[in-house]
Amino acid sequence: MKFKMIYENYNVPDLDRSIKFYNEALDLHEVRRKTTDNFIIVYLSNDVSNFELELT
Repeated sequence: MKFKMIYENYNVPDLDRSIKFYNEALDLHEVRRKTTDNFIIVYLSNDVSNFELELT
């Protein structure tokens, strides 16, 4: 079976620490951010694929 992942979401307790981890471990960087009164969503990606990791 072949498949391609293009999106994944994780709810994390420490957003800054998680962004740093995924940057160092997988070379993912922030591509956009959505901020509301109730939550922050950060999307990480790289320059190689169209995969996005959403951290909430």
